[in-house]
Amino acid sequence: MNKLLKKLKKKLAKVNKELQKMPDGRLKRRGMFYYHIIGEKEIGITKNPRLIRKLCRKKHLLSLKKQLENNIPVISRHLGKLDETTEKEMVSALSNTYQGLPISYFLYSSAIDDWLAEPFEKNPFQLKKGEGYATETGIVFRSKSEYIIATILDSYNIPYRYEAAITLGNKTEYPDFIIMNPFTETLIIWEHFGAIHLPEYVEKMNDKMNRYMKNGYIPFKNLICTFEPDINEISRLHVLIENIILKP
Repeated sequence: MNKLLKKLKKKLAKVNKELQKMPDGRLKRRGMFYYHIIGEKEIGITKNPRLIRKLCRKKHLLSLKKQLENNIPVISRHLGKLDETTEKEMVSALSNTYQGLPISYFLYSSAIDDWLAEPFEKNPFQLKKGEGYATETGIVFRSKSEYIIATILDSYNIPYRYEAAITLGNKTEYPDFIIMNPFTETLIIWEHFGAIHLPEYVEKMNDKMNRYMKNGYIPFKNLICTFEPDINEISRLHVLIENIILKP
């Protein structure tokens, strides 16, 4: 019980800290249109999904705060009944204003937007016009396999950077994907190795893997490695995402 109490207090502190960074006001919907309500002011924000997401996240955090502030005293006194509503159930119980919006708006850390908005160094080797595979987000990928991985990540609304620079010792690498765990805000590297039938490619792959591990990136913890057979069995990709990237 003491362990649970400590965990809930830590979570409440984290919730309060995140709430301090949230915008004032609340979200309101009329038909297909969304509005930001601050006091008596009403501002249309239908074309501002980033602000809608923050207001959704704020609404969920307030629900979570209420639950935690109920449970902590109950556990402390060893009395009463705990509110054991899950976070997904909390979202489902919200008013019509919030229904139909992606659940990731509520449950994923609000630090995602700031991370995605930060500029980052990209792979200097750029594709020529007309080459590659483009997703709906506008990012052009070098291979069809990378395109497939990105499409699945997008379906989960998982934040990532494509071929962003990372320093490993005294060398700069450009992993296929640098991904942020949307719950813990930790970074995960995803490398897809598509030409392991080539000896020179395998040699470079092994060298890269050694440098990753020497710098704290461990397979199945914060490093995902896939190969062409994985692309042919899409269910494998879903398992990796749900058990590594989406691990709270």
